[in-house]
Amino acid sequence: MTTSTLTSRPQTDPSFHEDIAVFEDAMHKFLKGELPDERWRPFRLVHGIYGQRQGGTWQMVRIKLPAGIATAGQLERTADLAQEFGRGSIHLTTRQDFQIHYVPLDRVPDFMRRLGEAGMTTREACGNAVRNVAAEALAGVSPAEAFDVTPYANAVAEFLLRHPVTQGLPRKFKIAFSGSDDDAGQAAINDIGCIARIRGRERGFEVRVGGGLGTQPHPAQLLHEFLPATQLCASAEAIVRVFDRTGERKDRKRARMKYVLMRLGIDGFREEYERELKEALGGERLKPFPDLNEYVQRFGGRPDGVRPPSEAPATHADTDWFRANVLAQKQPGYYAVTAWVKVGDIDSVRLRGFADLARRYAGGEARITNEQNFVLRYVAGQDLPALQKDLDALGLAAPNANSVFDVTNCPGTTTCGLGITNSKGLGEAIIAYLERNRAQFASVPGLRIKISGCPNSCGQHHIVPIGLYGCTKSVNGRDMPHALLLWGGAVGPFARIGQIAIKLPAKRVPEAVSRLVELWREERKEAEDFSAFSRRVDKSRVKEALSDLAATENADESLFYDHGEDKPFSAAAAGVGECSR
Repeated sequence: MTTSTLTSRPQTDPSFHEDIAVFEDAMHKFLKGELPDERWRPFRLVHGIYGQRQGGTWQMVRIKLPAGIATAGQLERTADLAQEFGRGSIHLTTRQDFQIHYVPLDRVPDFMRRLGEAGMTTREACGNAVRNVAAEALAGVSPAEAFDVTPYANAVAEFLLRHPVTQGLPRKFKIAFSGSDDDAGQAAINDIGCIARIRGRERGFEVRVGGGLGTQPHPAQLLHEFLPATQLCASAEAIVRVFDRTGERKDRKRARMKYVLMRLGIDGFREEYERELKEALGGERLKPFPDLNEYVQRFGGRPDGVRPPSEAPATHADTDWFRANVLAQKQPGYYAVTAWVKVGDIDSVRLRGFADLARRYAGGEARITNEQNFVLRYVAGQDLPALQKDLDALGLAAPNANSVFDVTNCPGTTTCGLGITNSKGLGEAIIAYLERNRAQFASVPGLRIKISGCPNSCGQHHIVPIGLYGCTKSVNGRDMPHALLLWGGAVGPFARIGQIAIKLPAKRVPEAVSRLVELWREERKEAEDFSAFSRRVDKSRVKEALSDLAATENADESLFYDHGEDKPFSAAAAGVGECSR
């Protein structure tokens, strides 16, 4: 079997030194008042640095991790940086990035240097650029996949990083890879979505374009039923070229690529694309295409140092943790283990401890999932009991992965200027409610919950059976935090955008979840899971079931306080938004 060299892969492109020098020079000019904010802000963003809701010089730093991959050393370096430059907390995002908050602006260049030493970068993690290239966290080990998409995701990521075509796009641009029709990598909601396909003996991809969520969600449309893998980077460049040339540059609200598809239609877009693809394949190269065989060697197969497997103890398989958090890989005797990270937040101490577990049990590699968890892969069966014990000591062994307890949310008003409500607080409140009533919810297959603090869908509220996003309502002349509940969303074979069903006071959302579970128990068809139920049952039935919870006459004082807050809610508290994802 091919063995990955991931744990000793080369550092980030040496040009990161130049990136830091240029950033530092611009930063000093801005701080001295020599560079206006309208020029500084887009420059800062494309280098992965966001301003926070708190204002002043506080920054959020986003670290790009193509396909969500991090070595044990990179996990340790991230933990060190969070403690030394921030407040010791790391946030895992739905695009498989790390975010560290409360970094003083004048310390950002030093942060970048330390990051680059570990082979990581913030370059183009934000701004009008190609963001982190995502891939399903089980790529390479999933029994359902056509083949491992990891090498191809990394090839595209490194090819487009600092590419001349990607340096001034109309808006952000997102790419994702999945290995099968289950679409665990969420190809359906990205600007470019690639799903692994095999034709004869040839590897290739179904390519979709123009997907996106936000205030006007739009599922990706089919561009190629089968694109040979050898043309993947040329195709990605051609699609980006079309977006760069035809995307909206005046109205930022309509600047994403989905609006190009809405305007041109898929046939019109294909005409533009085929011209650009011909140029990309036959014209003068702006950047050389990568050697895909090299990437297969670098990123394919198992990491160095994993233990030879044996059978997992039979007694261990009959546990809640094993059933929820452990998957038998397609490689016999090996298992992929999810470390559940509550609301996607982990502190430096626990991250260092987790890095040690990655080194001891998984060949020094971990992956971030798009559900804001970690996965350790190539865990030998005989090591599962010890790994569970060690994860439990770090508070990462709750049997909650891929279930209703695995609530996804963006940071919301904790740090984001666009946030309307505290989505993180709501997520914690829902999890606490579910845990207190675990017997009621543990046996509800197919129920997932995702939360955003505003309509922009950083928490991906459109693609699950129950999605929620923050809003406000005036009650007796006062602002009250609310959430709009979306119903029936999904990705995969039954991809569907959730529909707004009802607006609820934020404090009543946990009770609403409980009622919808009871509705499923009463009205489901035989063997119908919650996801299928939510796609079948009209949103009007949901509104009917929850209508009394929406009422705010004679509202209790507690409803005027958002989750996790000790002061009355005020919609006017929102700051200048730069998007927290």
